[in-house]
Amino acid sequence: MTQHREPSATPYHPGDGYAEDSTEFHLPADHWPLPELVHLDKPHPEPSTSDFVAVHATPEYAHLRRTFRTFAFPMTIAALASYFTYVVLSIYAVPVMKQPLFGMAGINVGIALGLAQFAVVWIWTALYVRFANNRLDAAAAALRARLEKGTVA
Repeated sequence: MTQHREPSATPYHPGDGYAEDSTEFHLPADHWPLPELVHLDKPHPEPSTSDFVAVHATPEYAHLRRTFRTFAFPMTIAALASYFTYVVLSIYAVPVMKQPLFGMAGINVGIALGLAQFAVVWIWTALYVRFANNRLDAAAAALRARLEKGTVA
């Protein structure tokens, strides 16, 4: 009879009793799969609560938040409106949604609008990434650098 062993909270290391059919049994004990997440070469300072309060009081932070909000809130409203319009049409406009699209059998307006929701999400994501790259990231990086240097006040 095979003995059941509870999984430990520590990562697997060879020779600690686990079966060697694990996908990581051949890795050394000091293996870390995501080294880019470990910042051993330059430690990041831990800002204090007063530093965060000071950052929140700066005009740069207020401008960054305002810039984000002027983009994010209208886009969120547009996304929800698009989705709920599709849902409402699916519930209350069934004859319209059943209409074949361009006379093609099996593809109707409802399926096309449902698939269009995926395209809309990709478009909104691309718009946000472009907006963040062009308008938010540089300002956020500058604020972060000031926070880490302690030159916020």
